[in-house]
Amino acid sequence: MKKFISLFALLFVLTAFISAQTPQFYNYNTTNTGNNTFPLGTASGRMVQWLILPGEINLPTPAISGNITKFYCQMAVSFGPFTYTNVNLMLGQSSITNLPSPTFYTGAMDTVYHKASVSLSGVGVSWLEFALDEPFAYDNTKSLIIQLEHRGATGSVSYVHGHTYLTGIRRTYSTIQNPFTVQGQDAYVINFGVDIQPTGVEPIVSSQIPQKYNLEQNYPNPFNPVTKINFDLPKSGFVTLKVYDMLGQEVATLVNGTKNSGSYIVDFDGSSFSSGMYFYKLESNGFTATKKMMLIK
Repeated sequence: MKKFISLFALLFVLTAFISAQTPQFYNYNTTNTGNNTFPLGTASGRMVQWLILPGEINLPTPAISGNITKFYCQMAVSFGPFTYTNVNLMLGQSSITNLPSPTFYTGAMDTVYHKASVSLSGVGVSWLEFALDEPFAYDNTKSLIIQLEHRGATGSVSYVHGHTYLTGIRRTYSTIQNPFTVQGQDAYVINFGVDIQPTGVEPIVSSQIPQKYNLEQNYPNPFNPVTKINFDLPKSGFVTLKVYDMLGQEVATLVNGTKNSGSYIVDFDGSSFSSGMYFYKLESNGFTATKKMMLIK
């Protein structure tokens, strides 16, 4: 029994590590040509902004609206480890279809990742992952503005990001000056990806407080691609509702926060997942319940 548990734990760790290299949604795959060293491929500090239009994050399926929790850059060659100072990732949304010229975009943006000093390394033709410090509310009907910058690195030009060439002003990049100033603009867009958690956990309208914790069977089941999960909370507390695959790998977090007592319903969108058996697990105030569901495409 102990060997089985140890093997399961090892598989969980390994699969989590491997899966972390592939975004849930991304814009271009590894067959696209083109590359560039800005901003992380230079020892001198650089800043770059990219504009991603609605519908362009469409692989393996169109990105859903929700909370972006991870950001990925596609690497063209192996690099590092290099130490970077003051790495910032900022995200914003707008209805614009071109970046302003000849300036940087100055609309509202959220700093979703900041490290005063961080060691980064990557493998060629793979994804470099940034786990965001806080989620970013993404609306898939609007353009996404990405700003990535650093103030210096211990490595020189040793790796590049995968890019593709489009039309319009889709990238603005800086000089090495501090503060950053515009060096140039073009239509290159970074090959990137994101993980998105769906939003919209809704309470069921009722005057009665549940008498006990309960996790109901999802419906419909089997489903394609969306199903609903109901659960009851007899008292307030911190709640998590997570989805796992057959290997025990966490693939989605549907609830992760404090909820009042009551009955709730949450949607799970499996459009970006392959067919198969999945498990969903509810935890709150020491209560734990797990059920299985079947995605069939």
